[in-house]
Amino acid sequence: MPQRERVLWAQLRVGILVIVSLVLFAVGVFFISGQTGFFTRRYTVKAYLSSAGDLREGAQVRLAGITVGNVSKIQISPFTDPSRAVELDLEIARKYQKEIRADSVAAVDTVGLLGDSYVDITRGSPGHDVVADGGAVKTSEKADIAAVVQNTNDVIMNLRVLSAKLDEITAQIQSGKGSMGKIIYDQTLYNKMNATTGAMQNLVDRVQHGEGTLGKLLVDDTVYNRTVATLDRLNQVIDDVQHGKGSLAKFISDPSAYNNLNKLMTEANTLVDNVNQGHGSLGKLAKDEQLYNRMNDTFDRLNIIATRIEQGQGTLGKLSTDPSLFNNLNESSQALKEFLTEFRKDPKKYLSIKLHVF
Repeated sequence: MPQRERVLWAQLRVGILVIVSLVLFAVGVFFISGQTGFFTRRYTVKAYLSSAGDLREGAQVRLAGITVGNVSKIQISPFTDPSRAVELDLEIARKYQKEIRADSVAAVDTVGLLGDSYVDITRGSPGHDVVADGGAVKTSEKADIAAVVQNTNDVIMNLRVLSAKLDEITAQIQSGKGSMGKIIYDQTLYNKMNATTGAMQNLVDRVQHGEGTLGKLLVDDTVYNRTVATLDRLNQVIDDVQHGKGSLAKFISDPSAYNNLNKLMTEANTLVDNVNQGHGSLGKLAKDEQLYNRMNDTFDRLNIIATRIEQGQGTLGKLSTDPSLFNNLNESSQALKEFLTEFRKDPKKYLSIKLHVF
């Protein structure tokens, strides 16, 4: 019997040791995984997503980056709204309940680019209501990692196509094709650029030696001296103006010039007002309709007279259109000219007086 009791006690100690070791292992794993304590009071908050993605039950729930609970259940929601297709039950330590309010937003995130998924909740503002036990928190969905990877693949494919095109362009350049290829490999272009560079160097040398117009401007002190002298004269003129010397200074500083100009503008305004009111000759000319009508009638009559003259009517018309009158006048002028010539030669011939006595 003693032998049997010693065996049972040894087995019991081994069993107790195994149980304690398992408990310690479970507690260690729990703390290493970042979960809250076994005896921590919890409450449940619901969140709704369009897709659970890679999120699994037991995933961490973080509040502003701090682990406060875990995802206890993931299931299809009773709602028909596609944006609320998945229902999440989030078990959170009750001591953080006051930090999760109506303006808090839950989103699924990942540790790194390809790490485990977790739910992160933003801290609420004090002015909003606390989300009660069993209540729902707002959600915001980020880009799915699969979509990001797909977009990355598209970018890589585009980079491959671009790389192939760049290789093709590089090959054409190396073979001397295209503008860039000719620029790099064409000896003619190099010779022209070399000649241009030589010409530019020659031009720079001539400028440095004071040759040509540009060289004289840069090297010859005459232009500089003339510029300085001009500036000195300009400063002297400005000084004279500031001290009231000269006509320009009097025009600027003498108030009589301003008064005369102001008086002239006032008289001009008065004259314009009188014209607008129909006063004086200019006013009547601008405003009196009778004068306009008389002038219009006069112009009409002048047009009639000009028309009759063009048609050869009347004395003026005949004078302007009948060539016989011109011929007669021409003949008379010629005869008068001959008479004057004869008269100058022998005036006695025409001035002698004969008396007859009966």
